[in-house]
Amino acid sequence: MTAPIFALLNASDEVKSFLQTGSKLRAYEFGLAEDKPKPPYLVWQDILGDPQNNLDCPAKTDHITIQIDIYTTNPTQLSLIKEAVRKALEVDNSCTVTSLRGNEREPETKLYRTGFDSNWFVDR
Repeated sequence: MTAPIFALLNASDEVKSFLQTGSKLRAYEFGLAEDKPKPPYLVWQDILGDPQNNLDCPAKTDHITIQIDIYTTNPTQLSLIKEAVRKALEVDNSCTVTSLRGNEREPETKLYRTGFDSNWFVDR
């Protein structure tokens, strides 16, 4: 199992107002994005995971740290999109945001980037 990131983002009208074109939400798991996605868009990836092991049976839950990165051509959108995404992912205590990153501009693509890390307990 994996964290329900796409489902939570897709359930948020605020997130969709930034990241949706037609019926397509521009949110991608790392390595699965289309070539040169249209900004703004979001990418996530697992950066750490620990099974919650038990003495009497295999782990039933994994503790996962997921990195969220947001890209846009409009620097004033960065904080608005980040807050909308954060609110959508934290709904019902689905995850805990553990670190916030500042804003930067990617030297090669010239896209503005921001993001955060989040911790999830995901049932297997």
